[in-house]
This record gives sequence, C-alpha cells and structure tokens, in this order.
Amino acid sequence: MKNIILCFILLSFLGFKSKNNLKCEDFHIGKFELINKTDNRKYILQRQKTFQSEETFDLKTGKKIGDKRFYNLKWMNDCEYILLIDTLKSKFDEDDIYINSNGGLRCRINEIKSNSATIITSFHDNSVKSVISKIN
Repeated sequence: MKNIILCFILLSFLGFKSKNNLKCEDFHIGKFELINKTDNRKYILQRQKTFQSEETFDLKTGKKIGDKRFYNLKWMNDCEYILLIDTLKSKFDEDDIYINSNGGLRCRINEIKSNSATIITSFHDNSVKSVISKIN
C-alpha cells in the first residue's frame, strides 16, 4: 500500500513539473502578455492556431490604446511563424500593407523559460526581441 501511495505522489510531482516545461507548441494557442517598457505598453494576445488578436494598453494608466488588431498566423514549423495583418478585420495603414506585401513579420521562438518565450521578430534587416508570457 505504501508503494502505491509513494508512486502516486511521485507521479503527481512529475505531472506538475511537466506543466512548467513548455514547448514551442504551447505558444500556438492561448492568451499571452507582452510588456514593452520602451513604449510603456502592454499587449494582450489571444491566439488560435492560425489567428491572433491583439489589444494594447498603456502601462501607466492601464487604459486601452486604439482598436483591437487581428493577424493571420502561418506556422512554418513548431517554433517559427509569419504574422500578417488581417486587413478585413483590422484598421490598417500603408506600413501594414507594405509589411504584408513583403511576406509579413517573421517570428521565431528563440528560448523558453518557465511560462515565457523570447521571440525574435524580423522584417527585412531589422529584428526585435520580445518576451511573451502565457497567462492561461
């Protein structure tokens, strides 16, 4: 009986540990937060396998900034994807059209620690590193 209880406790710990060992696939679907201290903004991302919505908030006031934006996601492999603005659902400008017509934003999940992923987003010769955290 003691062995059964010990096995159950051990399996419980192993199950708990696996939740903290996220993989690229764990960032395909869910709700995420991205903090950009440079522009004092917080972004809340809702992601499905091929679709992402994004809301922007001011870090100081907590107030929502602008309209919700919608993106199409194209996964190249488990850790790399392309973001294209959904021009049917989002307000867009010339920059968005230029980005879409030149292949979109290329994103690569570079590193995963705990519930966060470092993502490198590239367009032409420019790249930006950001961290998104899974919040559900």
